[in-house]
Amino acid sequence: MRAALIAATLTGLATGLGALPFLFVRELHRRVYDGILGLGAGLMLAAATLGLLGEAFETMRAEGPGQGTLFMIVGGFMVGAALAAAMDRLIPHRHASGHHQHIGHGPGHDHHDRLTPAHELRRGYAIIGALAIHRVPEGLAIGAGFQAGHQARLGLLLSIAVGLQNACEGIVMAAPLRKAGADAVRSTALITMTGLATPLAALVGGALAGSTEAAMPFILALAAGTLIYVTSNEIIPESHSHGHEGTASSGVVAGFLLTMILKAVLN
Repeated sequence: MRAALIAATLTGLATGLGALPFLFVRELHRRVYDGILGLGAGLMLAAATLGLLGEAFETMRAEGPGQGTLFMIVGGFMVGAALAAAMDRLIPHRHASGHHQHIGHGPGHDHHDRLTPAHELRRGYAIIGALAIHRVPEGLAIGAGFQAGHQARLGLLLSIAVGLQNACEGIVMAAPLRKAGADAVRSTALITMTGLATPLAALVGGALAGSTEAAMPFILALAAGTLIYVTSNEIIPESHSHGHEGTASSGVVAGFLLTMILKAVLN
């Protein structure tokens, strides 16, 4: 569990790495921004499918037929997606300007009108809040991954992939704050602190997965469901809402490919 906690802490703090360039620059070109978001989405999708779900199905094959493992995987995936959807609906935050599903609908979703600098700054803080929510399922996934056997290779794969993705999100968090004139050092410190939720969630994920080996497929699938829902509901719409869909999609492919290579190296 100690290894999971250390890895999750480093993974969470990687969010601050993405904010570091904004100590020196104030704006990032929109196309670059969308490409980085796409890269993060690809990393998350691959970590969920190749890593978490792949390990869950390996467990099913090892146990053989008639164990009900498939129902546990399907059930865990559905529960994970449902939990992510509930967080999306109940926790106040702001989506992408092109995320039409949430324009003026539901608690916590605000309108996307023309904003003054003060409103733009508040919007930046709301984006930080939205992306900070992602640290919870990420931590759960890492904690469960280190309990999944194979000498913690899954946990290491998830830590690297999610750490890279967090660095991408650090850029996404910092960009609107710096554009609105927020202090660079204070913004970087705030963004870095959002990563502290990752090790806390990793403790929970590791405890749940370690409580009973029979529950491992369910926990892995649950973590995968949350990651995939968050990626499709938050990150991909944001990356594709500014007219640079090709760049964003290329980023998704590159992120998925990078995780494939990481998995091959770590196996």
